[in-house]
Amino acid sequence: MKAKESTAILAEICDWITILAQSLPPRAIRTFLELLIGAMVTSSGFVTQAWLALDMQKHWTSYYKFLQKGRWSWLNLAQTFLKIVLSQINDDVLVLAIDDTLILRASKKAPASKIHHQHGNKPNLAQYVQGQCWVTLAVVGKRSEGQSIAIPLLSRLMPNAGNSGKLRAAQTLIRSILTTILGRKVRLLIDSWYMRGKFIAAMLEHNIEVIGQVRHDTRLYESPAKREKGSRGRP
Repeated sequence: MKAKESTAILAEICDWITILAQSLPPRAIRTFLELLIGAMVTSSGFVTQAWLALDMQKHWTSYYKFLQKGRWSWLNLAQTFLKIVLSQINDDVLVLAIDDTLILRASKKAPASKIHHQHGNKPNLAQYVQGQCWVTLAVVGKRSEGQSIAIPLLSRLMPNAGNSGKLRAAQTLIRSILTTILGRKVRLLIDSWYMRGKFIAAMLEHNIEVIGQVRHDTRLYESPAKREKGSRGRP
């Protein structure tokens, strides 16, 4: 990479970080910048690795309290980040994607940690694993080389009880960015688990096209009208 190109990239990154910092309270900006740069340096982006990657100026508990109990808005930060991403995408259609993933946890005391079916069928993992289920909303774009990439925007941790919560979480993630994507043609990519009538209908109400593989046991017709009581024949 040439020196001019690297300088231009660094300048653009600095501009983006400045815009992101404006969505936070002044006293939280320094802590946010340390964690952000630390996560960029690491390969996985975990907070513990970010804290170890840099010579942090504060104790670990300060960063924990910033993330867990800080008085700042994740939603404002995500919406600001989405505005930056949209400024770099010139496509006529904005493509979003929603999917859930498992984060393996060794401790049962971790928030919402329980036994999950490992539906990815990875050969190096057991069929059932201990972990957390996260539903993530991402923007799909293309690099200059033409390769498609997904940029995560927001994630939501699923509670211990219930399985239908993933549909509600997906709708919540979409609603949180509606004002930011207003006026754009939006297309949503989902897998077969989210191809349910209520979820698709909710997306269509927001003028969002839905693309996904329909489950083989999904009904593809309207519910028939109720017949009068006492009428003959099959309902």
